[in-house]
Amino acid sequence: AIEVAVVLGGGGGGAGKAKPPSGIASLMAEEQRRKEAAARREAEDKVAAAAAAAPPSDAWLTRGIVVKCLHKRLAGGRYYKQKGTVEKLLDRYSAHVRMHASDDLLQLDQQDLETVIPKEGARVAVVGGEHRGATATVRSIDMDAFSVVVRLEDLEAEHRHPCLPTRDDTLSGSS
Repeated sequence: AIEVAVVLGGGGGGAGKAKPPSGIASLMAEEQRRKEAAARREAEDKVAAAAAAAPPSDAWLTRGIVVKCLHKRLAGGRYYKQKGTVEKLLDRYSAHVRMHASDDLLQLDQQDLETVIPKEGARVAVVGGEHRGATATVRSIDMDAFSVVVRLEDLEAEHRHPCLPTRDDTLSGSS
């Protein structure tokens, strides 16, 4: 929110007493507050409209996030529970993943992956929900409630997001 201070009166006397705002100054200040409130509402409406216009998506794969492979039979189980980074999206549900331990590049489907819950203080990419696409910092992790509290970098508020240790996670570590 923007705060506006209005300084009234000219220089000189008054012995430090502030004059009450004149009728015109009061009207100008009220008009400024009305414009700021309207601009805030318009910005909130744009965000809500964009979220409503986007079709609901169960696709959460995002370039740059860390994932864990759940494919038990791939290469005889060699990659099962191994971490990798999504390098390239092939479509909404498949990607090239660079495995951390072996440096192998695999083509994997989203159904064979899960997001990795990062440590507190880590930067993350929001991969689902209202703030999809935003970058955030993990403030705390509540394993009992399967949720994390994050501070969105482009917003000033903290938000609680579900963080289930399955492929339905809404947050994933970005490194």
